[in-house]
Amino acid sequence: MRRLLSAAIAAAGVVLAGEAMAQGSSPSAQTYLADRSVWLQDRSLLEGRGIRTGNFEMHPGIGVDFGFDSNVFNASSSLPNAQQSALRLRVAPSFYVSTLGQQRSTSSDSATTALPTVNFRGGVGLVYHEWIGLSSSSTRDVSTLRNLGAQATLRFDFFPQRTWQFGVGADFIRLVQPGASDDNPAATIARATFNRNTLVGSVDVAYAPGRGVFELRFGYNILANIFDNVTFNNSMTHSGFARMRWRFLPKTALVWEGSVGSLSYLDTTGATTGLFSATPMTTRFGMTGLLTNRVSLLVLAGYQGTFYERGDNADTIVGQAEVQWLIDGRSRLRGGFLRDVQSAAFGNFFTRNRGYVNYMQSFSGRFVLSADAGVSLNQYGYVANRATGAPLTPVSGVDATTGRFNTVRIDGTIFAEYRLSDVFGINASVRGETLISDVKLGSQQLPIDWTRVDAFLGARANW
Repeated sequence: MRRLLSAAIAAAGVVLAGEAMAQGSSPSAQTYLADRSVWLQDRSLLEGRGIRTGNFEMHPGIGVDFGFDSNVFNASSSLPNAQQSALRLRVAPSFYVSTLGQQRSTSSDSATTALPTVNFRGGVGLVYHEWIGLSSSSTRDVSTLRNLGAQATLRFDFFPQRTWQFGVGADFIRLVQPGASDDNPAATIARATFNRNTLVGSVDVAYAPGRGVFELRFGYNILANIFDNVTFNNSMTHSGFARMRWRFLPKTALVWEGSVGSLSYLDTTGATTGLFSATPMTTRFGMTGLLTNRVSLLVLAGYQGTFYERGDNADTIVGQAEVQWLIDGRSRLRGGFLRDVQSAAFGNFFTRNRGYVNYMQSFSGRFVLSADAGVSLNQYGYVANRATGAPLTPVSGVDATTGRFNTVRIDGTIFAEYRLSDVFGINASVRGETLISDVKLGSQQLPIDWTRVDAFLGARANW
């Protein structure tokens, strides 16, 4: 039990890849790329205008950044020998190819005006990770974390902008993520990682008469999580989804989305906590669109239930409200509140209540500045006994009656890039995170709170 609870410490508050299945749409590889570099996650920053070859455009690119990470293992300050700071290097080459995008298909270098029969996008990106340890007191050598992450995507959309549309896609994501570490140098879990391979497949069909005034889309997703470390349990999720959009004004629409899934673990022989099969369900209804020429609004409300076969369950109202102000052509302010339910590394689930704000500013088309901040109150279900589903002890700092507990997560990121040309740019980012909690797990009462700061300088070339 101690091994599994220690592993959960490093994953506290981390959203597992399976969460994307509740979003009711065919997932993108970017959903799972939990790397901390902003430009590695944002496709608009990752790709340039492209190199045209016939009816296709290619997007080669490479990025490098180097920086400092104050707490590689997300260890509590009360475990000084578990904390490890490090220098980090990341090298990320990528290559994507697609049919002509909107930028080229509407420009003078494209002679084709007819609607395409199929839109295609595919490619691969790699991320090499290197750690150089700075804390001599740590029980763990971070250089052993050296590894290669990857993402690959393949997507076909048939008959786009027609009455009937069909799409099929596949994604592969290899996520490199340090695991838990504690004060005990003999602890096996201190040598583990949360490195995992995620495979996603999706099929969807859309009915969109009247030039897209109304659209109904439904489909199926399958997701598999395969961990490098056999200590953790691999999982499989199947999900069916449907979405509806009715545009009753030129730039305003009513929307509905719903999904039902089936989560199962492939091997739970050695598990003593959590890891129960589930049938999650989600539905949301609302409106999205412009209030004025510069202000847009998104409002969604609905229901989400987890339906785990044992242990604790969520059965709650969920929703999102977001306002965006287009200050001018170079600046944008966005803020909102999100409530949903996510899978947890322990306790089956947590209900996330997150407020967030984002500001983006560009200067002369060369310099881009972005600032993000958020605060989340995460409400966890009780940690359950694998055999009975009853609350598991010893766990301290939880509600004496229900066994549930809360954490608060605060995060902020500043990202800046100066584009020397349309192809080449230099960038910098600073990110801070903290998890606040009184909870302690396992026979040694290990805390799950942590604070982490990292900063990177980088450069990238993309076409």
